[in-house]
Amino acid sequence: ENNSSDDENSPVVVDTMAIFHAVCLMPDGITNRKRHVGNDMVHVVYGVESLEIDHENLAISGHFGFVTIYITPFKKTDLVQISVHLKNGLDESIRLALEHVVRKVVVSRRICAALVRSTAIHADLICRSMIQDKLGLVLNCEERSKRIHEMNRHLKKT
Repeated sequence: ENNSSDDENSPVVVDTMAIFHAVCLMPDGITNRKRHVGNDMVHVVYGVESLEIDHENLAISGHFGFVTIYITPFKKTDLVQISVHLKNGLDESIRLALEHVVRKVVVSRRICAALVRSTAIHADLICRSMIQDKLGLVLNCEERSKRIHEMNRHLKKT
């Protein structure tokens, strides 16, 4: 199924299996923004004001959103804080599989995007693997990769 709202409003990282839904880039006319973001396993929130993250009140609601990565830029410096949190009430096996991605680090803005992207992709693969294992499904990595490469070829043509 070709969904133009995904094609036009989702930043794509080529050569991975990731599509990032950027709500702030989606036009106002797209009414299914919540549907896209609510189905994501990992949420990235940029521009959090406080260094002490109140995950209970800041978490994006939805059935998924197992991992939230908060990015807090420091004022007047080249530094940002990256804080990774797990959704409360996760199944114990999923929580244990994701425990190693939970962290709080301060890094240069120059490496922030790469670190957040790799953490998000890593956490997403763990989440999908754990859920699919529980449901007795097979990972659809090949199909996802094929669709993303097709999207990349389409974007290069335009």
